[in-house]
Amino acid sequence: MLYHCDRNADGEILSIWKMDEPVEDLLSLFSEKKDLYRSDVERHKSVKRRQEYLSVRALLLDALGHECDVFHDEMGKPSLPEEHLRISVSHTKGYAAILLSPLREVGLDIEQFSDKVFHVRDKFLRAEEKQIIDSTDRTQLLLCWSAKEAVYKLYEGLRPEYWEQITLKSLDMDQCAMLAEVEDRPPVTLRFRIFPDFVMVHN
Repeated sequence: MLYHCDRNADGEILSIWKMDEPVEDLLSLFSEKKDLYRSDVERHKSVKRRQEYLSVRALLLDALGHECDVFHDEMGKPSLPEEHLRISVSHTKGYAAILLSPLREVGLDIEQFSDKVFHVRDKFLRAEEKQIIDSTDRTQLLLCWSAKEAVYKLYEGLRPEYWEQITLKSLDMDQCAMLAEVEDRPPVTLRFRIFPDFVMVHN
């Protein structure tokens, strides 16, 4: 079901779907492309992956008012060439999210609350970043991880070890804002929101 939707004056849409329906119920939302979507989801063995695929298309149907195709490049980056919109997609346990913009490139990430982030913090956090956050705080750690994921989706051509190319310069919990500097790219101002089950970060 649709969990959250924001639309702004620039025509951007940020939507989140809670994946609590069976695959067949999700398929029943579609008509024109139902057979195509069914064929595509049957290639995925995982029920979770099938729900993710259909939930993204349900979000697009809700946002745009019609069914549409999502294309992916060789790196897996999604695009909507027929819609003249930029898109970023993210999934976490139980949820799928999209960010659409007619004007700019976008990057979005959502991350479920999990203590696993403590086990990888020394991998993705630089020493200077540990000075601006509380690295014992799970929420702040998840926001930092999610921020780097969002920047990676925003900028093409970053290395697989992209977290080494991105430096978080500030985290303002009151203003729900972050600033990231990126090797050889313009800095990025990020916004975030904390939901009961997950965090969300986007540019």
